[in-house]
Amino acid sequence: MKLSNTMKLSNTMKLSKTISPSKTTNLHKVLSAIIITLSATLTAYANSQEINIQWLGGPTMLIEFGDIYLLTDPMLGEGEEAYIMADPNENFDLATGPNVKTHRRLTPLPPVNLQQLDAALISHTHEDHFDQTARKELPKSLTMITHESDTQLIRGLGFTNHQSLAWGKQWHIRKGDFSVTIEAVPAFHTENPQFKSILGHGNGYWFEFEHNGWHKTAYWTGDSFLTASVLESLMTKSKPDIFVPHLGRVGTTGPLGQISMGADEVIEAIQRLQPRYTLPIHHSTYELYLEPVSELVKKAQEKELNVDVLAAGSWISYR
Repeated sequence: MKLSNTMKLSNTMKLSKTISPSKTTNLHKVLSAIIITLSATLTAYANSQEINIQWLGGPTMLIEFGDIYLLTDPMLGEGEEAYIMADPNENFDLATGPNVKTHRRLTPLPPVNLQQLDAALISHTHEDHFDQTARKELPKSLTMITHESDTQLIRGLGFTNHQSLAWGKQWHIRKGDFSVTIEAVPAFHTENPQFKSILGHGNGYWFEFEHNGWHKTAYWTGDSFLTASVLESLMTKSKPDIFVPHLGRVGTTGPLGQISMGADEVIEAIQRLQPRYTLPIHHSTYELYLEPVSELVKKAQEKELNVDVLAAGSWISYR
């Protein structure tokens, strides 16, 4: 940009002595158009070298990379009856099961264009990660990426493009010079082996973003703890550029015990994985989340660790 400004000034000084005012004005217009075009080109290039993430609340993110749009764990219901699910925080009898009830959303759902999506990634199909509204409103032709155990459910809902990913399997998308490779990694909803069969299977996801030699990685945990099996799968990879953990300490007041990470577990994960950035989600949006995100902020400050905490609807760009 410095070169462009210098070139504009020198040309104007030299030519204004020999060219009529009208021609000088035309020249100014041409040079201004060139500078505007160059500036727009440089801006577009800079924007192409970034991953844009909008946190829509709960476990739901809109990930934008070039013209690629990915939605995570779609939660689209709103109001007092945003979704229906058993309440793991209630002290229910394991023999009879939990109380299934409606759950309210505490923050508004930001606008989202479902027609522009290329894929929805689902960590697991509990209704607080894939709610009734999403099951109805997502386009049936949308690529749905889930753990392989969810094949029957996804097809039964009428989705025609299901990509089941077992741990270690990949899915790839390319648009122009932009590409994203997504690999399913182990996810464990509980650290108690007694309850693994009750809570079912799920995925975490490892992302590789590439554009003309530019490369970034991200790890989204889903509702998982950083168990020995998860760490083993991640140790074969580089340190993630972006780490997206789930918070909330869900279940700590119920018989299943803790079924999502809290501040302590996320701090430990940051120290072990050493990501460049940490973007915590799965907090604040629903009463289901028992621990406020402020607890993570406080403990991160004590450990001199950086975390990027967003308000629902906000965007963040990683370069």
